[in-house]
Amino acid sequence: MLTAGFSCSTEPEDINFSGDQCSLCKMNISDTKFGAEIVTKKGKIYKYDAVECMMNALSLGNVAYDDAAGFYTIDASHPKHLTDAVNAAYLISEKLPSPMGANLTAFGKKSDAESKQKEFGGEVQSWNDLLLKFKVK
Repeated sequence: MLTAGFSCSTEPEDINFSGDQCSLCKMNISDTKFGAEIVTKKGKIYKYDAVECMMNALSLGNVAYDDAAGFYTIDASHPKHLTDAVNAAYLISEKLPSPMGANLTAFGKKSDAESKQKEFGGEVQSWNDLLLKFKVK
């Protein structure tokens, strides 16, 4: 199974749920409300089963932050739909477990994250908050 694709494009590629594997932990990407991608400036695509795997890959230097053309995450309000991870909002709530245990759910709109926060509690965070939390850069 391919976990990273190559092309001339720097556009994201749809995640093949139950077909693609996480580039970091090698688990099958199967939950349609979670997943993430990094597309490099050279068009290489790294897919992850959760935002925390993408952040950990960046933190470990598996992919250099400055080599990325884009960061994408599944919008939990719209399963299977990738959205710009830098502009997404993130809810960390123990009542919303994510595949790798960070309880981190991404939303394309901050209002969606705040709505889920009212329902499940937790803390809404930004991309920059996650970069600090996972010690990226």
